[in-house]
Amino acid sequence: MRTLIKLIKENIEHRDQMWQLAKTYQKTKYRGSDMGLAWAFVKPVMYIVVFYFAISIGFKSAKGVEGLICPYFVWLSIGMIAFFYMRDMILNGASCFRKYAALVSRAKYPVGTLPTTVCVSYMLLHFGMLAIGIVVSLIFGNMPSIYWIQIPFYMALMFITSFFWSIGTGLISVVYKDFYNFLQVINQAIFWLSAILFDVNGLTPGLQKAFLFNPITYIVEGYRNAFCRHVWFFEEPVKLLCFLIILAIMALIALMMYKKLIKRIPDVL
Repeated sequence: MRTLIKLIKENIEHRDQMWQLAKTYQKTKYRGSDMGLAWAFVKPVMYIVVFYFAISIGFKSAKGVEGLICPYFVWLSIGMIAFFYMRDMILNGASCFRKYAALVSRAKYPVGTLPTTVCVSYMLLHFGMLAIGIVVSLIFGNMPSIYWIQIPFYMALMFITSFFWSIGTGLISVVYKDFYNFLQVINQAIFWLSAILFDVNGLTPGLQKAFLFNPITYIVEGYRNAFCRHVWFFEEPVKLLCFLIILAIMALIALMMYKKLIKRIPDVL
């Protein structure tokens, strides 16, 4: 608990510095490119379009999604927009300490703010992608509803999950360099194992239970419930409980690792 309180205090006290660093991070990433930050939106949009044509022509149709009240393309887009943030955080969260090695080496720099900085940086992009998703939803005739007010709830869960993921995997990546390479290898597999292209509710009960242990699936389904199914988060208490249990375990492990390893990080880097 003391470690968590310390992390929260660091992030609050250095919020201005963290905010500036988060904005600079994205600018630096695309520096030297003619399109600059636009690439952050072009690539995900192209990703959605390509998969839409592949799936709609190949082996999927809107009729296969249970309880859908909007076109399949909207269902696909909203789910992938939620996934894009989580996908980015899987790799970039795991490299948050290595990426800012110069800052970590400073004796007085609040290292605990670095995971938050990366989370905030990609959340800014997520706001932009979500705006695109809303426009797409409106174009396809899916009008706003009261269920949309759940989106901030799911965004908060997504942010918190990414924060603790970044702390834990960021520390592991510093101590064990091969871990980051491992994440790069399985990153594509995570996409296929997170129910992005298919409907979890259409699977057998056994497989549905297995997906309860994937927090990415819960976030993606939450977005889709708000936009495409009109289902409240409290209508699925078992799914929420499983997600919170996984999140609590992740947070506990991350905080224990932070307390044990954070003093070793500058020396390792």
